Formats: sequence, C-alpha cells, structure tokens
Amino acid sequence: MSERPPIRAVGRITKVHKEEHLFEVTMSSGYTAYAILERKGPRPPKEVAPAECEVVTEYSPFDMSRCKIVEWMTPVAD
Repeated sequence: MSERPPIRAVGRITKVHKEEHLFEVTMSSGYTAYAILERKGPRPPKEVAPAECEVVTEYSPFDMSRCKIVEWMTPVAD
C-alpha cells in the first residue's frame, strides 16, 4: 500500500499562540488550523512580524486540523 503525500496549501497567520512554535493559520476558504514550526524548519523573516505573513503549510491527509509550516512568504509592499 502506497503512502499518501501531504497536502500543501497557502494560508495567512492570524494568531500567534507560542512565539516561534505554534500559530493559527487561516486559508482563503475560511478554514482555520493550528500550524507548528518544527525545530529545524524555516524561520520567519526578521523584517516583518509573523502575523503579517503568508505561509505554505503541509497537512496530513488523515488529520486536517493540524499542519506544519514548510515555507514563509514575505508580504509584497504596496
């Protein structure tokens, strides 16, 4: 039986629960999930607050309530 690949999605951080570890991410559809930042994972950009960033997340196909942050996207200046 083959393993199912993780589901990737882009969302915006709406709340910081534990600095540098636990965040609340909201997708464009309105779905909200808790996202963790792994110890060896990518760090947020220093020039902006994490609550202003969009992130790329990976969800397990078996549990869509939790995800991990795999990439930080810097906001585009207007």
